[in-house]
Amino acid sequence: MFYGWRMVGVAFGAHFVASGLGFWALPRLMLPLADEFTDGDRGPITLLVTAMSLAGFVVSPLIGQLLTRYPLKVMMPLAAVVMGLGLLAGSQATALWQLMLIYATAVSIGVSTLSAIGANTLVANWFDRLRPLALGVSQFGLSIPGAVMAFAISWTLDLGGWQATYAILGVAAILAAPLLLASINDRPSDRGMYPDGEPPPPEAETTPAETISWSFADALRDRNLWLAGMTAGLCFAGATAMIQNAFALVTDAGHTDADANLVLVAMSVGAAFGKLLFGALGVRIGEKASLGVAVVGEGVFLALLPAVTASPILLAGVGLGLGLTLGGVMPALAALIARLYGTGRFAAAMGYVGPVMIPFQMLGPPVAGYVFDRTGSYDLAIYGFVAACVLALVLLLRIRTADA
Repeated sequence: MFYGWRMVGVAFGAHFVASGLGFWALPRLMLPLADEFTDGDRGPITLLVTAMSLAGFVVSPLIGQLLTRYPLKVMMPLAAVVMGLGLLAGSQATALWQLMLIYATAVSIGVSTLSAIGANTLVANWFDRLRPLALGVSQFGLSIPGAVMAFAISWTLDLGGWQATYAILGVAAILAAPLLLASINDRPSDRGMYPDGEPPPPEAETTPAETISWSFADALRDRNLWLAGMTAGLCFAGATAMIQNAFALVTDAGHTDADANLVLVAMSVGAAFGKLLFGALGVRIGEKASLGVAVVGEGVFLALLPAVTASPILLAGVGLGLGLTLGGVMPALAALIARLYGTGRFAAAMGYVGPVMIPFQMLGPPVAGYVFDRTGSYDLAIYGFVAACVLALVLLLRIRTADA
């Protein structure tokens, strides 16, 4: 078996840690944190995701540059320790602003370095022709934690409340660091190999890809980078909002906590398998077309959501479909970025695309939360997110690829 698939497994683990601890834990923690800090209001709790995303506006470009200059083998384990220490500190928070500060610093650094840029760079380095599929397989680890965390957090909440939950999450992140340190190999050239496990190319092409200097100013003048970032940001706005509010949405409709956990599991399982589906689709029809199918699908399932709230089974079915299409966005985006900019600029490009995505993405959860607080329903926010998907498709169609 090609050694690069081992790196896909390592990337899976990094995604699992970053996504599970930094993102999927929050939907189940929303109501306990709201009871603790905001007298039950949900809008302010969604600002934890916004704080993490807003910090990424500054953090992502810096992480992209650091991962261009320093080995993933060093930077990713270090980020796991930073994230773990932050979550441990969160167990001692006495005010919501303290948790926001933790998510804006330690958690944001951890998620960007381990997952959004680090794990994707690792896979992009090891694959070329099979890159969309390899990214999809590795990013299975972004979504499958949702199927675990819904029940794991319920257990830790029963064990010792939200404080014990944050302490356990912090220890888990720190324990991941030595495993990453022992497992990561940055590039196939480090082991005398070539991407995809292919034989050596012609002599003129045997020099390993070098990292390419690319300043933030140059990136800001790149039309494709703006279009790709806005496309993904508009999609992630609605998806992030619905995931963070899913537990509350289901229980508000009169269903049980078990029903709400089922919907969260359906979303996460759908998103996990969506990465595999759209990764394989990207190999067959191209990265841009695969991303377009995911954008359209997300809009369709969001539009169906308000019509099925009376039935937990239908909610789980729509959640599964929403997760499936949402799951396709990130691997398709990462593969498209790699196709547009090559592996030499991939880490920098993923870092630079963050500030373009984030202004859209960070608004999703608080918009949904505050719409509910004012109207008693998520419907108006959901229809706004459907419109955002339509706009995302228009922007995607304007991206120019070399084969266009």
